[in-house]
Amino acid sequence: MKPSIFTRHSPWIIILLLLFAGISKAEKNAGIAMLLCVFPGGGQFYTERYVPGVIIGAAEIAIGYYAFKYHRDEDYTRRNSMLWWGFFAFGFSLADAYVGAKMHGFDVESDLSGVRVGYKVRF
Repeated sequence: MKPSIFTRHSPWIIILLLLFAGISKAEKNAGIAMLLCVFPGGGQFYTERYVPGVIIGAAEIAIGYYAFKYHRDEDYTRRNSMLWWGFFAFGFSLADAYVGAKMHGFDVESDLSGVRVGYKVRF
């Protein structure tokens, strides 16, 4: 018996449904952002931070490519090094997506016209 399309592709369908369910909200969900990190740069794209998404995604893809290349060439020391770098890049991507989702919509502008700096000397 051949498995149905929903059985074989159910993780991808769930991830895409979560992505489309959270896009319409003004506030971004940190859990969905972290879940989308399975795709290189997915959490950053979800939080509308496209430049870090491209940089992190390209780094994760390049690290994965070189890990596969070194595995195919039976250079296990370099492969393991690439896997550790990939683990670090994935952890950074998770943390960045979490912070990006929590800070989404945060107003960074501040009015500094009322700020004064002074110094008094008393004897």
